[in-house]
Amino acid sequence: MGSGTFRRRVLTVAGVAALVATVAAAFVVASDVFFLIFLAVLLAVLLRGATDALARCTGLGAGWALGLVVIAAVAALTTGLYALGVSVAGQFGQLPEEVPRAIDRSRTYLERHEWGRWVLDQVTPLGQLPSGGSRLAGRLASFFSTTFGALGNLVLLTFLALYLAADPHTYLGGAVALIPPRHRRRAEQVLRAIGFHLRRWLLGRLVAMTTVGVIVSAGLWGVGVPQFVVLGLLAAVLTAVPFIGPIAAAVPGVALALAHGPPAGLGAVGVYVLAQAVENYVVTPLVQKRAAQLPPALALAAVALAGVLFGVLGLIAASPLLVAVLVAVKMLYVEDVLGDRLDVPGAAT
Repeated sequence: MGSGTFRRRVLTVAGVAALVATVAAAFVVASDVFFLIFLAVLLAVLLRGATDALARCTGLGAGWALGLVVIAAVAALTTGLYALGVSVAGQFGQLPEEVPRAIDRSRTYLERHEWGRWVLDQVTPLGQLPSGGSRLAGRLASFFSTTFGALGNLVLLTFLALYLAADPHTYLGGAVALIPPRHRRRAEQVLRAIGFHLRRWLLGRLVAMTTVGVIVSAGLWGVGVPQFVVLGLLAAVLTAVPFIGPIAAAVPGVALALAHGPPAGLGAVGVYVLAQAVENYVVTPLVQKRAAQLPPALALAAVALAGVLFGVLGLIAASPLLVAVLVAVKMLYVEDVLGDRLDVPGAAT
């Protein structure tokens, strides 16, 4: 081997190592942006799947079909909110009044029992909570910055998803063009299979969220909580955030149920536990394993690790990101390196 060839190989390895280190450092520093982009890709996959299905059924062009899908989604959301408007608005309006009342009744009930007084002693007294104008201003600033930051992220995610769904071939073609020509066909197959599995994963999540919403709404209606509609919707939406979401959804439901007495409160706890048990141990394992071939134990471990390392966005993106990684590993390592034939769904040209 000549010194020139050796030098080029050393420079190539060093360049690749530097590139990997740069990407890793950028991911650590701006992980939220990377997760936001991935979630935009996920939404674009959903929109494009609906667009392609509509185009096949109607013969419309992709642009017109995407426009109709977006219009239909906005119309469905608007119609649903209008249909529930009076009831849901009334229920939301009652929350500021009902929650403090429920807390007071719960405190009164606990003070009647020795074990209840012990529980109250473990709770930080209200007078010891942080106070002061500067702290209040800091909290308000934090609230507004968080709120507007979330709205900005939502707008960015929406437009990214729309651009990606409108012209996916431009972005996919650009990514594939970076790969050596002899591997481009395989890269297209891998990307196609990842998109197929992500669409099926999304459908599985929609089934799980709907199941949780129905169980919570029906259960809270059964125990006599008048705000069962909005609480069911809240539980369905927050199911998208593993671990934290179900707990956050249960807090107002249990508090409002306690306003109607301890039996109602215990019933509400049972409703939320039942909803999460059905979602975690029945719906998600069966649907996700069948739809996206995602092993439940591996998904749980990935979600827990991503939550610890990257926070809420990591919790949300962990499962679909794991789906994409598993597809790539099966096709690029198990099939191409080890030589096993798996016939991954969605990879056929």
